[in-house]
Amino acid sequence: EEDNQKIAVAMIQQAEFHLDILSRNFDPDVYDNHDICDVIEDLALRSRHSRIRILLHDTKVISQRGHLVLHLGKRLGSLMQFRSMAEVHKSVADTFMIVDEIGIMHRPHTDTLAATVNFKDHPKAKELTKLFEQLWEDAEPDLESRYVVV
Repeated sequence: EEDNQKIAVAMIQQAEFHLDILSRNFDPDVYDNHDICDVIEDLALRSRHSRIRILLHDTKVISQRGHLVLHLGKRLGSLMQFRSMAEVHKSVADTFMIVDEIGIMHRPHTDTLAATVNFKDHPKAKELTKLFEQLWEDAEPDLESRYVVV
């Protein structure tokens, strides 16, 4: 858990423009902490070309539980986008983060935190970006992330 968190922070720190995250439960052990919030906020404010997209299976459950990144998204408004996975795709078990369409942290199974990590894997990042784009297109913009239950 701690290793995944440190890797995620390091990878996002190196991002120049783009961050895409697909997660079932927004992995609180990885993403629900101040270090992640700080690097995501830095990325969002770094450039007008920054793009942060987070695709979740069920943001209602996550917002009810509370999550620092959802609170950050509410504060940053349009600088971060959240969507809920379309029902037809909810069987997708993968969890991944893609940074600048080249760096990846990929967990193909939800029952373990074991991840494939590569800061420079263009072929795998391209493959995961293609999957993310398809899932993102079919997803709905998420209102839960804008109105976080406190």
